[in-house]
Amino acid sequence: MVDEAKILDVVSISRENVKKFDGERSYLSTGNLDFNKISNLEIVTYENKPSRANQTVNIGEVIFAKMKDTKKTLVINKTNKNIIVSTGFYVLKPSKEILPQYLYHYLNSSYFLNQKNRLSKGATQSALNNEGLANIKIRMYNLKVQEKVVRVLDKAQELIDKRKEQIEVLDELVKSRFIEMFGTPSKNEKNWEISEIGKYLDVLTDYHSNGSYETLRDNVTLLDTKGYALMVRTTDLENNNFEKGVKYIDEHAYNYLEKSKVFGGEVIINKIGSAGKVYLMPFLNKPVSLAMNQFMLRFNEDKVNHIFLYNLLLTSYMESKIKEKVRGAVTKTITKDAVRKINIIVPPIRLQNQFANFVKQVNSLKFEMETSLKELEDNFNSLMQKAFKGELFN
Repeated sequence: MVDEAKILDVVSISRENVKKFDGERSYLSTGNLDFNKISNLEIVTYENKPSRANQTVNIGEVIFAKMKDTKKTLVINKTNKNIIVSTGFYVLKPSKEILPQYLYHYLNSSYFLNQKNRLSKGATQSALNNEGLANIKIRMYNLKVQEKVVRVLDKAQELIDKRKEQIEVLDELVKSRFIEMFGTPSKNEKNWEISEIGKYLDVLTDYHSNGSYETLRDNVTLLDTKGYALMVRTTDLENNNFEKGVKYIDEHAYNYLEKSKVFGGEVIINKIGSAGKVYLMPFLNKPVSLAMNQFMLRFNEDKVNHIFLYNLLLTSYMESKIKEKVRGAVTKTITKDAVRKINIIVPPIRLQNQFANFVKQVNSLKFEMETSLKELEDNFNSLMQKAFKGELFN
């Protein structure tokens, strides 16, 4: 049987501030927790630590990010017990009535996240406060059933994590093959030709190449409902999502935006914000148009293969070279001329095509794994829904 309780009936908020310390400690910001994985820890001293680096943690506590629309949760264990965490996290201390790992899964459930989002306050950065947390409810089993729920959800999560690791291995395989075939771009030990990227461009365009602000305003209207053509934005490319929450345009707008039609295989570069960030446009087999704040690049494929070039631009060396072209203190931007002047290595097209064929084979396997991952995630979400509805165990 599942009962409902106020969350603060079974956990307490830890308010243990950081005491003065000598030497260095590791600090976890909300930005450096990716779901349940620590992507980076900042090394700080007591004197130079950010003001938000002011919470200590203990084994068995569970932290989660306060901000609305975030899912960042971590159980504190022997490995991470000595970190400092941001005040952007709540640090919860479970009572004897609730297992830390059960609390962790609950904090990742839609049952909790929907409440958190509804109760979050704030105009600029909406987040959960103590008043909101006090009103959040949790569905509780006895400890024996909690253990069963944890075992089932942990096993399902383990399968997801393994599949993600396999996908990461494939990504590393592509990087290794690139270095094997072309060497390290920064050293160019194979003595490839070096040329400006502009030499091999067939097209370098953007949304505003189609006309003035006034004519664009009069001819183009973004639609939230499905229209004739997808208006591909940075957020779509970043999330590799071209179906949910996307924008559309009608057929008139698509034809008006003749200079920025997207067919697939183009390299897309952000113009502003995360200026210089590079994406490869997939083949979607439907009308697509380029949204604002991006450049679209098409190449002479007899000289430069777009798959080779995209992977070249993803190397840390090329990322640093692109960043050198970015300008602006507050708003970071990159211009068309700056893009044209990016220097690249140009191996023989035969080798580029050989590498591209290898990438296609890897991507085919990766697609199968990502499909499997989606099925595992759907299964996990179904199990979680049942667990917190009281339907997993009678």
